[in-house]
Amino acid sequence: MDYEFKLPDLGEGLTEGELVRWHVKAGDSVAENQTLATVLTDKAEVEIPSPKAGKVVRLNGAPGGKVKVHETFAVLSVAGGAGAAPAPSPAEAAPAPAAKKEKAAAKAEAKPAPEAPKAPAASAAGGYVFNLPDLGEGLTEGELVKWHVKVGEKVAENQALAAVLTDKAEVEVPSPKPGTIAVLHGTPGQKVKVHAPFVTFAGVAGGAAPAPAA
Repeated sequence: MDYEFKLPDLGEGLTEGELVRWHVKAGDSVAENQTLATVLTDKAEVEIPSPKAGKVVRLNGAPGGKVKVHETFAVLSVAGGAGAAPAPSPAEAAPAPAAKKEKAAAKAEAKPAPEAPKAPAASAAGGYVFNLPDLGEGLTEGELVKWHVKVGEKVAENQALAAVLTDKAEVEVPSPKPGTIAVLHGTPGQKVKVHAPFVTFAGVAGGAAPAPAA
């Protein structure tokens, strides 16, 4: 049976486009979603996919000519009843490549790496007080999501101590030194401030000045 494929929407407010080229010819067998043609609008070049699998009977329009939305674009011979319903808009069928790139860029920017303290943190009761490092430019605090360690546990240098949530991303805070956890400053769900005591280690040499108050 012959199936009339009407040109789908090319974009909001667009009623026609310019046929750039056909990717198939009469007599070709095509698969569902195979590209039939390229149509140029005043916004973009759009690939028009086949709504069904079948054989091309007729192609309406010549390259360089105008084609109108919702008018017969191609006629296909398909195994089923004839129809004339337009296929979904190509713009709806797949997200624009630019949108994908923007999402990927936003995702990459949303995970700032925590900076290790540039100077040794302060000592306290024979231990080493690790102050919460910078979480990102302009950020002064975050929400403690969870501790990955517990009091009495031995940790290695750069081992993740906790996860802290900022308004930009969830950041893993690494241990600046190997040692044994003596005190965890804060509980999940609480706000923790940058440069305030975060973890106290036992048996690790510290700095010369006391840690700043939270």
